[in-house]
Amino acid sequence: MLKGCSKSLGIVLSGILCLQLSAFAAETDAKKPSAPTKEAKSEPKTETKTEAKAGTSKVETKSDTKVEANESKPKAAAPATKEQDPNKILATVNGENILQKDVNQIISRFGNQIPEEQVSGVTKQVLDGLITQKLLTQFIRDNKIEVSKAEIETELNKVREDIKSNPGLAGKTLEQVLETHGSSMDDLKRDIVISLSLEKYLGKDLDDKKLKAYFDQNKAVYDGTEVKASHILVDTRTMTTDAELSQAMEKIKKAKGEADTGKDFAELAKQYSDCPSKEKGGDLGFFKRKGQMVEPFANAAFALKVGQISDPVKTNFGYHIIKVTEIKKGTDVKFDDVKQNVKQDMLQEKAQVLISQIRQKAKIDIKV
Repeated sequence: MLKGCSKSLGIVLSGILCLQLSAFAAETDAKKPSAPTKEAKSEPKTETKTEAKAGTSKVETKSDTKVEANESKPKAAAPATKEQDPNKILATVNGENILQKDVNQIISRFGNQIPEEQVSGVTKQVLDGLITQKLLTQFIRDNKIEVSKAEIETELNKVREDIKSNPGLAGKTLEQVLETHGSSMDDLKRDIVISLSLEKYLGKDLDDKKLKAYFDQNKAVYDGTEVKASHILVDTRTMTTDAELSQAMEKIKKAKGEADTGKDFAELAKQYSDCPSKEKGGDLGFFKRKGQMVEPFANAAFALKVGQISDPVKTNFGYHIIKVTEIKKGTDVKFDDVKQNVKQDMLQEKAQVLISQIRQKAKIDIKV
């Protein structure tokens, strides 16, 4: 995945599809027998690089632009893009259409890595991201939020500099790297406009007093505190009916009930979990509050004391129960040293609220 498309900006809600799908890629690679624990760590992490390119859940920092050289090779067409009418309307958002070819363009970036049985679930994630992207574009237009050409060029230059500093991409231009990943300069500029527009809109009232208060309430995010946890996952990504989801919830509740009676959590993970980490009793190792796990998972884990087991937690991957087995306290950190990170986290939370609000008001007709 071209991480520059999702990590070069202040707020990259436009990178939401990139994030969700890169989590899928990490999860797919981790399912290989040689690396079960990697999958365990990346699975709860929606955008590891979680959570999706058209805008629902991930906000990244401007300083975190990265382009991975080992993902620069062209891939074959994904199975999801074959034998379909590219102009088929998949959804209408406030009267504007999202077409099959829009979804195909995103899925094709993963070549043949998506197993046939997961194509439907991934397609739903991509479509949901594109719906959010469309909503955000409409919101920016309706609110007349403007981004200058100079601001766009500044962000493009950050991505160009990242490419230059990556030995694996030596001699390649930004345009070449984007093309290799099935993207284009127009796509990236659109993402930049969305990101910078939202940062302008959402950041108007974020003064130092509010940032400091947030920092004081969330020190574990910034001081390096880590928890070690195990989990049991009931994977719902391929489920399409309410009946299936209800059965999945009942399964995770059953596992939770047995865990609460004192049954060995590791054995329950081997019995109930759909995550490859089950081979190690569900052990995910240590992780920090931000940047490694998707937000609902990390939030639940960090609310637990050692030995406690969470109630069922819903993420993009399915239903989890989490048991914290160890907490490694962090070190002292000063507000001024992490002020920009605090601002980005607050912007991300505000963005999630905004997205929820505009989705509730929107007229969305999903036709698949």
